[in-house]
Amino acid sequence: MIVCNAALLIYLNEVGRLELLKTLYGQLLIPQGVFDEVVAEASGRPGAVEVRKAVDEGWIKVEVVSVPSSLKAEGLEDADGELIELARQRGAPLLTNDKALAATARIHKVGVRWLTQTLIEAVDTGVLGPADARALLRQLVSAGLRVRSEVMAEIIHLIEEPRGT
Repeated sequence: MIVCNAALLIYLNEVGRLELLKTLYGQLLIPQGVFDEVVAEASGRPGAVEVRKAVDEGWIKVEVVSVPSSLKAEGLEDADGELIELARQRGAPLLTNDKALAATARIHKVGVRWLTQTLIEAVDTGVLGPADARALLRQLVSAGLRVRSEVMAEIIHLIEEPRGT
């Protein structure tokens, strides 16, 4: 089980790999604010139909979360606050590509995983082969995922030389 932000749902859907999260984590949790951002408020937005289908199938669970005053005081009254609180309540890691969100989550003792770590995990567990993982990484970058060049080099190295689990 993992908690995921809206941007990653959209990126993975754009490259046709949203179900990679289902394969790796079994169940994905999103707060109502993320669902609204991707599906309810975004008619025709990339990923809206696929995320709604995944919710209907039950592998993405939508939960209503109240943002505590401590997060509101930090300006996190929206879906970001809901993400951190949901991950904290459920003891689940937060999957994101947002550096500010990740930093705030860590301050609140929430574990963080980057989407790039998910690619490495997919190779380590045999879900993806190295060539498939490299291709998916290229597709994600083409879809708008920002990855610093030194991080990209390390990811490719880890994909080529999987650590195993």
